[in-house]
Amino acid sequence: MGGMMKEASPMQLPMLIDGQAVSSDSVLPVRDPGRLDDIVGLVAQGTAQHVDKAVGAALVAFRSWRKVATAQRVQYLLEAAEKLDAIAPDLAVTLVREQGMLLRETQRDVRNGARALREAAGMAEDFLRAEQYEDDEALVRVEKVPRGVVAALVPWNAPMGLAMGKVGPALATGNTIVVKPSEFAPLGVSQALMAVAACLPPGVVNVLHGDAQVGAALVRHPQVRKVSFTGGTRTGRAVMAAAAETIKNIGLELGGNDPAIVLDDADPDVVVPEIVKGVFPRSGQVCYAIKRVYVPRKLMPSVLDAFVGIVGRYRVGHGLDPRATFGPVNNRPQFDIVRGLIERSRQAGAKVYELGTALDPDSWNNGFYMLPTVVAGLDAGAELVVSEQFGPVIPLVAYDGLEQALQMANDTEFGLASSIWTGDPERGLELASQIEAGVTFVNSHGRTALGDRHMPFGGIKQSGIGRVRTQVGLSEYIEYHAISMRRQVSGERA
Repeated sequence: MGGMMKEASPMQLPMLIDGQAVSSDSVLPVRDPGRLDDIVGLVAQGTAQHVDKAVGAALVAFRSWRKVATAQRVQYLLEAAEKLDAIAPDLAVTLVREQGMLLRETQRDVRNGARALREAAGMAEDFLRAEQYEDDEALVRVEKVPRGVVAALVPWNAPMGLAMGKVGPALATGNTIVVKPSEFAPLGVSQALMAVAACLPPGVVNVLHGDAQVGAALVRHPQVRKVSFTGGTRTGRAVMAAAAETIKNIGLELGGNDPAIVLDDADPDVVVPEIVKGVFPRSGQVCYAIKRVYVPRKLMPSVLDAFVGIVGRYRVGHGLDPRATFGPVNNRPQFDIVRGLIERSRQAGAKVYELGTALDPDSWNNGFYMLPTVVAGLDAGAELVVSEQFGPVIPLVAYDGLEQALQMANDTEFGLASSIWTGDPERGLELASQIEAGVTFVNSHGRTALGDRHMPFGGIKQSGIGRVRTQVGLSEYIEYHAISMRRQVSGERA
């Protein structure tokens, strides 16, 4: 493959408990989704006993970490961010080889991880300042205190940014944490977490590996007081049920079926190139990527032509191949899900456009490669339209009136992100309030610099509970402790 690196020996990845590397009798091979005969790493697999040790270590560390001055915790996080910057090039390559994304996408993920630590550090002191109220009778102080041990379960599609988006706020607010990465992409993020942990007292950050049973044991552990999970809605339901056993606080960032509505005043030549950017990042494997596009019927021919023209120029190959503009799907289950959705759409009579060029077609079957696909001619209730496909396929659905488009966009149990595309931004802003979602973009489908500072992110309905980013995200990791003092005791005797 053009520009490919030579295979290295598989890395040996232990767990991290109380500052110590911990091996296991059982290891899981992690394969490159773009070269399935390449074993990238061998990952030690945990047990319920490892969970108990990791949570116990985090609890012991919490008792002292919570007393560390906020300014000192901030310095720890800033030092950890510098450490991530220093090892970023190697981390990005490891992520490509285990995850399948393009190198420029994994480089961005690593940057997002370091940025998440810095963002939490920058907000912590102002956020944690106690509020105090007084009158002649009493004094009331409202403190923000850490919850305790946090369990963080991280997915494979953007593991660096998502993991550090949990670690930063948890640590800045005085909690300790046990992180379980996904089995499909544990290598790079674990190396990053171990680098962060090396900057901190032992036990503040712990890393476990394992299957769903290990995740369940971590969520159920009675000494875990907060669970932060990012992943699919089905697993999110199981996490919520398990956390209920001991009434834990939970944060769930779950799946989305994110609609984009093209208004009748939009210029397809202007908006479609931007919509496509929101559809296919990470080969469509992004929770808030555009999953369905609603188009005025009169604009459908020109919108479809524009989609086909742009997507047809994509080149699908390995993430380390500099010729590639599109990487493979991450894993076999997801590959099979997406292929099944495409095939059943074809059988239902839809127009299916499999587009782009396969780089190195002779090795196409040695990875989870799939051409980006545009589907037209489906009705609003079709399986591909109502599902979260989480892969490189997008349905375009025609509508006949704006009320119908809004109804179709909102007729779902998902509610993560959404977007409106129009030649009149003020009109788009007015309609945005009618979308049922945690986030709505107008004439984009991604955060701006201003949005990074001020937009909390999360879903409604079955797309999640809670928010990340901004001070709203920090509040997920604290309890409010209200203290009231009466100034005088009457001293009256019976």
